Amino acid sequence: MKHTLIHLNSSPYSSLACKEGLDLALVFATFEQPVDLCLSGAALSLLTRNQDPTIEQGKNLHKLLAGLEFYDIDNVFIESGNTWLETDNIWQGTQSLAPDKWQSMFSQYQQVFRF
Repeated sequence: MKHTLIHLNSSPYSSLACKEGLDLALVFATFEQPVDLCLSGAALSLLTRNQDPTIEQGKNLHKLLAGLEFYDIDNVFIESGNTWLETDNIWQGTQSLAPDKWQSMFSQYQQVFRF
């Protein structure tokens, strides 16, 4: 059984939830705890390039994605079937899972945190 999955489901800029989820993943990884990420719902917008958040919205969270490899966070999952995610304007570091594998993924982890 795998250790930790962080499920991002919130919009990256409507609240702090998505940022807090990414921060938690980085904390786990900093202390060499295996962690995977998955994105669904409004959090999928985090994958789009050329984001320009306002000062009120905070940091550009998309820029954090490129640094995940330095923390040994290699697994970023999305559910297949999102046709808008197949454009060239999307970060390419994700692994697409079929709906049945997506559903079974959650039971493979000891801890699942949802943001």
